[in-house]
Amino acid sequence: MTPDEATRIARPWALASLPVSGGEVGLYEFDLGYVAWAKVPPSDPARPPEVIGAPLAVVDKETGELSTWPSLSPQDVAGLYELEMAARRRFPDEVRRVLTEAGWRSDRNVGAWVASWLRDVYAADPETGQRLPIFPAARVLLEEFGGLAFRQLKKPGVGTSGYDVQFWPLEGRVRTDLFTDFGADLGVPVFPVAWYEDGPSDLAIAADGRVFLLHEAGEFLVGATPDEAIVNLVRGERFPPVDEYGELVEG
Repeated sequence: MTPDEATRIARPWALASLPVSGGEVGLYEFDLGYVAWAKVPPSDPARPPEVIGAPLAVVDKETGELSTWPSLSPQDVAGLYELEMAARRRFPDEVRRVLTEAGWRSDRNVGAWVASWLRDVYAADPETGQRLPIFPAARVLLEEFGGLAFRQLKKPGVGTSGYDVQFWPLEGRVRTDLFTDFGADLGVPVFPVAWYEDGPSDLAIAADGRVFLLHEAGEFLVGATPDEAIVNLVRGERFPPVDEYGELVEG
C-alpha cells in the first residue's frame, strides 16, 4: 500500500465526513498503515473554527481497510491501532469483545492496585504471605486482568458455561490451605487469580503458567497458558479434569 493508494482510499471518507475539506487528506505513515485526516481550509482568524474534534482514519497497509478513530494526534491514533491489531492476533473476536466490554485493553496495567491489595492481604495474615507468596506468572496475569468481571458466553448444550468470572482483587478468597496443598501435589507453587461462580470455586495459576479450576467436584485444567485459559474461560469451554498432580485424566 503506497501513500498515493492510501490517499485515494481516504478521499471519499474525508469528503463524506467533512465536506468542507473537498476530499483533501493529510497522511501520517507508520508500520501498519496510514493515519489520514481531512484537511480543512484555513478559517478567518476573526471567526471560530468551522471544525472541532474531527475524527481520523487509518488505512491498513496490508488490506487497505479503512477504519475511523477519535480526534487524537496521528501518533496516538497509530499507537491505538497497533494495540488493536495486537489484540486481534491474540484473542478471537468474541473473546476480545467480552474482555473489552469488561474494561480490558492490550496495554492495561493495574499493577499498583494489585500491589496495594497484596500488602493488605499479607498484613492481615502474615502466615499467608509466607505460605502463599505471589510469583511472576501470577503477578503478570493479575496486572493485566485484575479487577475484571464478565459472564461467560453460553454455549448451546453445554451446562458448564454462562457463569460469572471475577478476577482478583475485585473478589478473592484467600483459601491458603487449598492453594498450598494443591501446589504441593502439583510440584510447583500456585496462586489464586479469580473467583468462579459455579460452586463457587477458584481459579489458580501455577508458576509454570498453567491455569486450574479448583472446584468441589475436583480439579480441572482451564488452559496450558494464561491466554489459552482466558479464551476458554470467556467461551465457556468444558475444562478437562486433572488428577492431583495436574495430569489430564484419561477419558
